[in-house]
Amino acid sequence: MKLSRYNFLKQYDDATIFFNATTCALAVVDENFLRVLEDVKNNSYDEKNYDAKLIADMKSSGCLIDDDVDELKRLEFYRNLAKYDATNLGLTIAPTLDCNFRCKYCFETHPKGKMTAETQAALIKFVEERLARAKNFSVTWYGGEPLLAEEIIYSLSEKFLELCEKFSVDYDAFIVTNASLLDEADVSLFKKYKIRGAQITIDGPKKIHDSRRRCVSEKSTFDKLIDRANLLLNENFSVIVQINIDKENISCVDELLDTLAERIDRRQDLKIDFGQVSPFTDICKSIESDCYNNAQFADVMLPLYEKVWARGFNVNKMAVYPSPRVNFCCADYVNSFVVDNHGELYRCWNHVGNLKMSGGNVSDEDLKLEKNYLSWIQWNPIKHPKCRECFCLPICIGGCPYLMRTSADGQPVCGTVKYNLEKVIEHYCEQLKGDVAD
Repeated sequence: MKLSRYNFLKQYDDATIFFNATTCALAVVDENFLRVLEDVKNNSYDEKNYDAKLIADMKSSGCLIDDDVDELKRLEFYRNLAKYDATNLGLTIAPTLDCNFRCKYCFETHPKGKMTAETQAALIKFVEERLARAKNFSVTWYGGEPLLAEEIIYSLSEKFLELCEKFSVDYDAFIVTNASLLDEADVSLFKKYKIRGAQITIDGPKKIHDSRRRCVSEKSTFDKLIDRANLLLNENFSVIVQINIDKENISCVDELLDTLAERIDRRQDLKIDFGQVSPFTDICKSIESDCYNNAQFADVMLPLYEKVWARGFNVNKMAVYPSPRVNFCCADYVNSFVVDNHGELYRCWNHVGNLKMSGGNVSDEDLKLEKNYLSWIQWNPIKHPKCRECFCLPICIGGCPYLMRTSADGQPVCGTVKYNLEKVIEHYCEQLKGDVAD
C-alpha cells in the first residue's frame, strides 16, 4: 500500500483537513487517519492493525492506493476512454453568427446570414451517421444570438428528435441566449423540443449592463432579461444567469445581486455563475487592460460566490469546488463539434466563424477531420512536464486548450483552481467543521 501523489493535508485552526485531487474527497481527519499515513510513509503499514472502515474510507477517497498503481497511467487511460468514446455525441450549433447585441468584449464579428436549407440537410446527415453508434446526443444552441434563427433551431430540433427515436438515443438540449427575443411561444417550443434550460448573461445593475451589453436598438434590456429569467424559472427550466466579470464591473456585483434577490421569483432555483472576461481574439484586444488573468480571477472568485450564497441563490458547485475530470472541455472529445451557420466544424467555441480554424464542413463528401482536428485531440497534458508533476493535474487537466495554443510560450496556462484551491478547501472545511459540531 502507498499514498496517492495527489493527497493534500493541511492544518486549519484546530482541524486537520484532507483532500485528494483524484477523487476530490474532502474530510476533517483524526489521529487514527494520521497514524495510518505515518505508518505507510515509514513502511510499517499492516492493514489488520487499523479499523476496517477507516481503511476502506481511505482507499475509496483515493488517499491509499495499491503499490502497483501508476496514477498517471490510470489518469491517461480514463482520459483516452472518455476522449474516444463515440457513444456520446455533442454539438454546439450556431444557426447564425448575427446578433442584436454589441457587447464590448465579444470576440465575434456578427456577419449576417443564417444556416441554409442545404447546410441543414447536410448537418442532419452528419448527425445521422454518428447516431447509429451513439447512446446520447446533446446540443447547445449558440451564436451570435441563436433566437435570431429560431425557425432553424426548431426545424433542426424536430429532425434530431426523429433521429434519436429511430436509433433509441437519449437527447437533450440547452441554449446560450441574450434572452431579449425570448417569449412565451419559445417557452412552449423549448418544452416540445427538449431544450431544458438557458444561460442568460446580465453584467451588472441596469446602467452598467446596458452599457456593456448594448442592444443595437439602443433600448435597455436589463428589466426584460430579469422577466425572461422568471418566465423560464416559473416553467421549471434550468436557468443560469452568468455575470461576466472584469475590473470595470466587479464593484457593482453587490448591487446587481441585491436587485436579483428582490425580483427573481424562485431564487433558490436560479444558478448564478461568473465568467472571466478575456481578450480571446484581436477583435476584443481593446478591453485587455480591464481583464483579470487566471491568478487574479482566482483571488476574486470565491468572495464573489460567497455573495451569491449569502443571498440564497444556487451555484454550479463545480464552478467553485473542484471536480475530478479527465478532459477539459468539448475540444478534448473526438465526438464533439462546434458547427457554424455555414456548416464549418471547429474544436473550440472561440473559433466559431474563423475559417482558418475549420476542420472541415458537414457538406464535404469526403470529410476526413484531420486539419485543425487531430492536433487538438492528440494534445495530452499528461505528457507535459509542467502538468505531469503538478498536484492539480486531475482537476485542471492542463487548463484551457485554447489558451495553451495561444500563449506566448506555448506552455499550458494554469486554471484558477491552481491558485485558489487552498482557499476553496478552507471554505468547505468550515462547513465540514460546522456539520461535525451539529
